[in-house]
Parts: sequence; C-alpha cells; structure tokens
Amino acid sequence: MKHRAVDEWLTLLAPAFQQPLRQVEELLNADPELQQWLQEAAFQAAMEASWQSDPYALSAAYQRLQDELETRFGSLAEAVARLTQGCGRLRLNWQPDAPHYSRVEIDFGRDYTVDLFITLTDPLPQTLHRALERLRALIPLDDPYPRRPHQATAQLFYRGKAPALRLLDHLTPTGRRQTALLFLPDRKPSSEMPPETALQVLHAYLSGTSESDRS
Repeated sequence: MKHRAVDEWLTLLAPAFQQPLRQVEELLNADPELQQWLQEAAFQAAMEASWQSDPYALSAAYQRLQDELETRFGSLAEAVARLTQGCGRLRLNWQPDAPHYSRVEIDFGRDYTVDLFITLTDPLPQTLHRALERLRALIPLDDPYPRRPHQATAQLFYRGKAPALRLLDHLTPTGRRQTALLFLPDRKPSSEMPPETALQVLHAYLSGTSESDRS
C-alpha cells in the first residue's frame, strides 16, 4: 500500500483547512493505509488489554498506539504540524470497548474544542472580520435551546501568537443574540463580549499596540 510523503499530505490536506477541522479529520481518516493500520492496531490493542488484570494496561496500550501512530505516520504528523503552524498534532481517539469507532484527530492541546484553524495574513480589522464570518458560518441555522447557546471556536495564528475566538449564539426573549469569548495564551478566558469588541481586543493583542486585558 502506497505510503504518502509529506508533500502529498500537504497537497491533500491544505485545501481542507479552509473547512471545519472535522472535515480535515474525515479526510485523513479516509486514507487507506491509516484506515487499515487503525482497524488492526486498535482491535489488537483492545484484545491484549482485556486479557490483563493490570489497572494501567489500558493507558499503557494507548501510549503504545499513540507512539506507533506518530512513528508509522511521521509524514502525516509533519504535514499537520506545518499546516497548523506547530499548534496541532495527531492524537489517537482510541475506543477500546468499540475499536472500530477509533479515529485519528488533530489535537491543539487546549482545554476547549477547536472547530476551525485559521492562519492570519495580518491582524487588520478586515482580516479579523473575515475570520469571524468563517466562524459564524459554522453556527447552526436552527434556534439554540434556552441557556444552551450554539457555539463554535476558531484557533487563530499570527506570527507566533495563537489566540482563540469563540462565537456563541443565544436564544433570548427578543430573538437570537451573538456574543464572543477570547482565549489568549497564559490568561484566563475572557468574559463574554460583543463580537466586534472581541475583534478590537484581538487586533490590539496581535498587533501589540496595547494591552488587551479588557476581559
């Protein structure tokens, strides 16, 4: 079975990064070589772990699988690192109770879910507004439940800085209303604010023009 080189992975995955990350993950999980390895290795590891009484057997088996993923598919790991500016890495989502549901994901090492990755060409307001519109396109058209807003989060990157922007879509007595949250590295998540205010904070943070601790 053909083993893809880094450049081949880059050619395949780069256009997909214009879409939500779940589509990127679907594309890489559809690779025949990765698919075959995942099906066989996930099942074999689950079988071996089930035979052991060691309470750490599952975690040890998972680490072996993760190490093998990164070694066997080093070209894919390198491509993902390049396409995410070093922010993302391959992570195995192993399901030992149902190995056939195991899959490979792109992990950003954050304590929040990333739905979209965007490399910014500059921190200008119009560029940030385009990023917001891409994020807004991920919000479902149907109304959210009361007190359970729809949300989508974009991991941004510009010149070594990697903040994240979350858009929340609320259902209120007067209709739907959107707010935003910011996740700036080494800081607590911001309080909710109007999306346009969030873009102003992002502009200040990315351009280094002023402190952005307005949260």
